[in-house]
Amino acid sequence: MAPVAPLGKNHALALLRAGKLPFSFGSPHPFVAILEQDGVFRVRELVVDPAEASAAAKAAMAAGGAWMPEHHYDLGKPTGRVFLEAPTREVLAEKIEAYPWPRDW
Repeated sequence: MAPVAPLGKNHALALLRAGKLPFSFGSPHPFVAILEQDGVFRVRELVVDPAEASAAAKAAMAAGGAWMPEHHYDLGKPTGRVFLEAPTREVLAEKIEAYPWPRDW
């Protein structure tokens, strides 16, 4: 899988408003997610546990498989920084509209 282009604010808003949660994005590989978590809606950083990634890479290679960046980023979990948080999807959409959207998102 090749690196992906940024999702963009408008597309993220469309997915959020359509209720297509959770979804991840970022470029060149996903590192941010929009999801419902702990009773609120969040834009949150995806974090890869280094020990889990190392073990998965070793297991893949021991089985004769490949280990590429996308395999690493697939292990990302929404446990990092919370960029935005809101009680409803609609309020989160309003916050996203006002947020200075990073170019690599």
